[in-house]
Amino acid sequence: MLYTEEAILKRKEKINKRKKIIITIVYIILIPLLIYNITLIIKSIVQPNKTPDFFGYKTYVIVSGSMEPNLNIGDVVLVKKVEESELNANDIISFRQGQNVVTHRISQIKNEYGEKVYITKGDNNNTEDSGSIDYSYIEGKVCTSIKGIGKIVIFFQGKLSILLIVTFFYIYLSQSNKISKRKENRKQKRQEYESQN
Repeated sequence: MLYTEEAILKRKEKINKRKKIIITIVYIILIPLLIYNITLIIKSIVQPNKTPDFFGYKTYVIVSGSMEPNLNIGDVVLVKKVEESELNANDIISFRQGQNVVTHRISQIKNEYGEKVYITKGDNNNTEDSGSIDYSYIEGKVCTSIKGIGKIVIFFQGKLSILLIVTFFYIYLSQSNKISKRKENRKQKRQEYESQN
C-alpha cells in the first residue's frame, strides 16, 4: 500500500468523523444519565428513608412473577406520585412493605375508622395481600412499564457482571495498546519509505 499524503489525509478525515460521531452519541446518552444519577444521589442523601424521584417519577425493577402476565420479572415500572383522590380500584401501585417496595393492583378501597385503606393483590396471585395499606405507604401509581430492561440492572448488581466488566476493560486496554503499537510501526515504516524516496 502506498502512503501518499492524500491517502493519509483521507484516512485521518474518516477517523476524525467517526470519533466525532461516537463522541456525540456518548454525550447524548451520558449527559442525561449523569444528570439523572446526580439528582437521585442528592435526593437519597437528603431523604435516606425515601426512594428518590426525578421530577416526581420513580422507577422500580419487577423482581417477582406476582404481576404476570402484565408485568414480568425484569420489567421496569415508571411510577408517579398521585393524590389520594386519584387512586381507584384496578390501579397498579407501588407501595412500601418494610424495606421492600411491592408493585400490585388495588383490588378494593375500604374505609376503616374514617380513613381510606387499600387492599392489594398481585394479578398472578390467588389471594389478596394480607392486611391493608394506607396512603402514606404508597410510592405512586404505575404510569408505564419498559419490558425486560430491568434484567440489565439485575445483571449489573451481580458479582459475575463485575468480573465481566473488569475483563472487558482489561481486553480494551490491551487492544488499544496493540493498536497504538501498530500505528507507531506504520509511522516508522512510512518515515523509512519517505526517506528512501
